[in-house]
Amino acid sequence: MKKIVRVAMAAAVVAVFSGCAAPGARTAMLTYDSMPVGATIYENGKALGVAPVVRTYQYPDGVSSIATPEVTAVWVSGAKNTYWTNLPVFADLAATITRPANVPGLEQDQAAAQPIMEARAREAERLKEENQRTMARDSPRCREQQKKGIVAGSDC
Repeated sequence: MKKIVRVAMAAAVVAVFSGCAAPGARTAMLTYDSMPVGATIYENGKALGVAPVVRTYQYPDGVSSIATPEVTAVWVSGAKNTYWTNLPVFADLAATITRPANVPGLEQDQAAAQPIMEARAREAERLKEENQRTMARDSPRCREQQKKGIVAGSDC
């Protein structure tokens, strides 16, 4: 019985470490954002979503960078701008596509961006508060209270 357990354990260890030894996927990530916020991002005529949009690109062996497909940012007013770049393998980059200044409808696009910016600000505040609560719970004082079985206050 012990021999079977040892063989099973050895097989499990080999499986875990052989998975770690496999080469990683040759990819890179690019986050498309827009200024003002709220543009819909299109690639090859297909809507990818409202910026920010994250795309992962695959690389063939032997290539250290690729030219990304051209994407088009389209704002509520109909204003458009295109973008592409050379993206190095394993990169994790961001690109902000800026609305052309000479196209009418800037006020419309700014009005459409306002609720998105407010939602982002609320989410950032929520994450900040959550982080502060987590840090407080991890403080020495809160950990000591938890050890003693004291009901933690609102800050722990």
